Amino acid sequence: MSTDWRANHSDEEEDEQDDVFAGRSGLILTVDCASYMFEREGGESESRFVEVLHIIEAMMRNKVVTNETDLVGVVFYNTKHNPAPETEEELQPGLVAPRQCAIYLPLGATSVEMIRKVRGMRESDDLFGFDAKYGHAQGTSMSNVLWLCSRMFSHCGYKLAQSTIVLFTSNDQPHDSSSSEYQQALVKARDLQQKEIFVELVPMSGSFECGKFYKEFLCTVLEEELDEFECPVYEQSKERLLHRLFVRSYKKRSIAGIKWHLSDDVSLAVNVYSLRRRPRYPKKVRLLRTTNEVIVSKRVHMSSTFSDEREEEDTKVLLPGEQRKSIAIGGEKVSFKPEEVAQMKQLLPPGIRLLGFKPASVIKMTNHLRSSLFLYPNESYINGSTTLYRALYEKCLEKNQVAICMLTMRRKQPSKLVALVPQTELAHDPLGEADRHCGFRVDFIPFAGDIRKLPFLEESATAPEVTDEQTDLFKKMIKKVKFKFHPTHFEDPSSQNLFINIESLVFDVEDAELFDSTRPDCDRIDTKLEPILTDMERLFGEDVEEAPKRRRNEGTDHDGEPRTKGPRVAPVNDEELVNLLKQGKVGSLTIPVLKDYLQRQGVRGISQLTKSGLVDQILAMQAD
Repeated sequence: MSTDWRANHSDEEEDEQDDVFAGRSGLILTVDCASYMFEREGGESESRFVEVLHIIEAMMRNKVVTNETDLVGVVFYNTKHNPAPETEEELQPGLVAPRQCAIYLPLGATSVEMIRKVRGMRESDDLFGFDAKYGHAQGTSMSNVLWLCSRMFSHCGYKLAQSTIVLFTSNDQPHDSSSSEYQQALVKARDLQQKEIFVELVPMSGSFECGKFYKEFLCTVLEEELDEFECPVYEQSKERLLHRLFVRSYKKRSIAGIKWHLSDDVSLAVNVYSLRRRPRYPKKVRLLRTTNEVIVSKRVHMSSTFSDEREEEDTKVLLPGEQRKSIAIGGEKVSFKPEEVAQMKQLLPPGIRLLGFKPASVIKMTNHLRSSLFLYPNESYINGSTTLYRALYEKCLEKNQVAICMLTMRRKQPSKLVALVPQTELAHDPLGEADRHCGFRVDFIPFAGDIRKLPFLEESATAPEVTDEQTDLFKKMIKKVKFKFHPTHFEDPSSQNLFINIESLVFDVEDAELFDSTRPDCDRIDTKLEPILTDMERLFGEDVEEAPKRRRNEGTDHDGEPRTKGPRVAPVNDEELVNLLKQGKVGSLTIPVLKDYLQRQGVRGISQLTKSGLVDQILAMQAD
């Protein structure tokens, strides 16, 4: 039997929700290689093409961390030549680039070799001989470029959940509106819209006018109105793509689709979304030291019987149906089958069951158990769910009420007591996403047995008296150090440090620096508080400096002997070391000095010896 099964139970169900929906995305970075992309404007040190390579490298490095299974490819257009692939791995059967187009990197999972290839071209003086190998041209048909990208998506060998084409160019009018190429590009845009392939434009010039060609083209692909479309801006588009965070980007998909039962006869369908998830670090893989082969481990449960003399008589492998889980109660072990444990956890079938309504004031921050979820109606499952959801949401907002419900996310999961809190939409964050969407937020509230009572909080303790002058002073202090908070301003220093160190090892980067955004700017705070420091010292007195705490065993040596006062002096030679030991002056010698002497004498197996053991070993050698 296994040990207590309650020890492996966790209240954090988001671990089970992780990667409920998985999907592979495809991204093709299409770069204009005409001669104007290689010119340096306004005294800039780098050309537009090199700037694009910077962005491509940052996007690929970000893909390795966020979604390493996603596919990335690079296509050049407005090129004079179309060189053959350098290796057989880059050769894709049935895929031929049209005129004035070239595939620099075929669509595949992002690898270190791909990033090094882009970085090598960027750092090369002649861009790996770009003029001779690819050359420059103009007037490439955009329909041919998009056709090549569409063929690359269809020949990648995977069923992609999302396909995106990113265009880098500084030419705002590749075709005249009266030309046949313009109409062919719009026809190809409608084809991409039907295939659900998105197109994103990154203008590489500050004077780029999107309305000449790309506005109608992008509105056709994205199914947006011309009046409501916001044209991309050079600086904003570049900063957004260069913005690198070592966090996993989760798909915007529901983690469950369930029914919300208002009564026995009335119900609506809703989807459940997760608002927060813990970052996932790369999984460790065990390797064999000699050959670096991956070690595959497999756990097998065995059952053994012993005789009265404690001799093993029989051993057999336990199948999953033969295993039991046990719990110790009152000194006795009670065993359960795995299906019995699942039945004990599940009291209700999956769904949300309304218990009633309460004022919003009953939801307190002190009762927060775990991260919240979000509900949104699912019209495709039950017709009329959106209307009923909207009516209930607006009425709860008007009366300032919350719905108390029982939530069972899926089968074999325990039911949770939740409060459905109506919330309104807030302003957008720096990246353009809404901070809070309108709808019902699912807050988990505790049961009666989950609430702890802390004795020291219930005891009546007299609070110190504070004068009005002291209160006003700290009002000034709070006002001076106030700042606008947003979660996107703070990156997880542990994950940042991990991935920066991994990148520095992979790409041979020395002195990789980590910027810890969670550290306070002490100099700025001191500057702001300097005018009121005098008043703080007058009202509260100076800070009392505590003496440094004395460490345990600070007055004794490694072997428990009293430590001699004064600095330790290392012996000049081996003879002096032996004389000090014979005189009993052990306090002036350190363990590393003694180990170094024994190692020079050829003695092995001394790593686990204490100081007294090392001294005895040396004295024994001298006696022999």
